[in-house]
Amino acid sequence: MMKRQLGQTDIFFPVPAALIVGGTNEEADLATIAWVGMLSSTPPIVGVSFDKRRYTLELIRKTKEFTVNIPSTEYYKETDYCGMVSGRNTNKFEKAGLTPTPGSKIETPIIKECPFNLECKVVQEIQLGDYVLLMGEIVETHIDEDKVEFVNNRPQIDISKTNPLVYCATVREYWELGKKLGNAFQSGKELLNK
Repeated sequence: MMKRQLGQTDIFFPVPAALIVGGTNEEADLATIAWVGMLSSTPPIVGVSFDKRRYTLELIRKTKEFTVNIPSTEYYKETDYCGMVSGRNTNKFEKAGLTPTPGSKIETPIIKECPFNLECKVVQEIQLGDYVLLMGEIVETHIDEDKVEFVNNRPQIDISKTNPLVYCATVREYWELGKKLGNAFQSGKELLNK
């Protein structure tokens, strides 16, 4: 198959469609951000890239804290809405029917309706053109009880129950994940001795 060159793009898929909350339990805002990813395991660091004009970013800079909330696919309209309007003059929680819930380690709320939530403290900020990359150390992780079980004292998340919303940039589409294909660090073992 021949390859076609597309030039310099921001095409990268899929990525989580995350709802990032900044502020405090008394005054919070949320933004839909797709540029989110794990940067380190030890310590656990997540990276979130914001357009530098975002109101949520202003709130995060005041507190040096934020939460990453992964919605399930049933909340794709609410997630899209939160990326279309500014929190400067709109209460997005109220309009989208989402519930801010106090976190356990920081003053920034998590979103009750999202099955997976991370509480983070900012450890570094880097300017990248029109964007700001925030790196946050994960200080607590929340998941709905019915989506996790413990095997040998390790959490086993049922991704099919979590049903995370994913985003495909440039084509601007929301998708859900398909079926499980195999286990990481297991599936490729048959190729080790090939």
